[in-house]
Amino acid sequence: MTDRLLNQAEHVMGKLRRHPRVEYQELVAGEEQLVQLRHSIPLLVPFGDAEYHELLPVLDWDHRLPSQVAILRVFAYYSEATYLAGDAEFTARREMIEQQDVFPEFDVSDFVGLTADEVYEAEVDEQGAVLQFRLASNWRRDIDLESGRTAVNLVRQSEDYRLLTEEMNNRPEHLGDLEAVCWTPPCESAYPTWTIDVWFLTELNDAVGQGRSFLVDLEEHRVVGVREFMVRSG
Repeated sequence: MTDRLLNQAEHVMGKLRRHPRVEYQELVAGEEQLVQLRHSIPLLVPFGDAEYHELLPVLDWDHRLPSQVAILRVFAYYSEATYLAGDAEFTARREMIEQQDVFPEFDVSDFVGLTADEVYEAEVDEQGAVLQFRLASNWRRDIDLESGRTAVNLVRQSEDYRLLTEEMNNRPEHLGDLEAVCWTPPCESAYPTWTIDVWFLTELNDAVGQGRSFLVDLEEHRVVGVREFMVRSG
């Protein structure tokens, strides 16, 4: 682990909070599980020129008894003001959950929706391993017009796109053109900086779409990754 990743992982573990039903079931509580959790937390990189003021990590529950997994949510804050708001909301939500948590067969709330500048979530298995980590902030789809156009043009000029379109010379027009879909953080792409995800639909059957996703680094002005995607419409 790099020093940067190790320091952030140690910080997350030191600040870790737990849903009452995660505590009750003693999920991810053993020494080996905690070590595995620490080593499998990916490095979070703030968006743009921002810097993290604080992280608020929560082991949330999966609304099942007994639980099959825990849900790791990491709420990231750029300023003290947003952190204090999120921290106060956590305290209020925790008090509400404790009031609801009378009968184990009844559902209770979780910690989804706390104020934060960035929100990440992932399942944590019974061994303590963090599975697919993803950005859950709604703003990830807010791409300004200029950035979107630049990303699409860079894909259109790339060798990967040229080869793909040559393979699909009879592609139906109703599948549309290249589309800048969302910002993608390093914890999802394994690329060191944030990228824009540009989609090119290649197939649409029974409301299930498949295609090729191009990751674009706007600073380097190039496509830095290509992968397949599947999405359901409606």
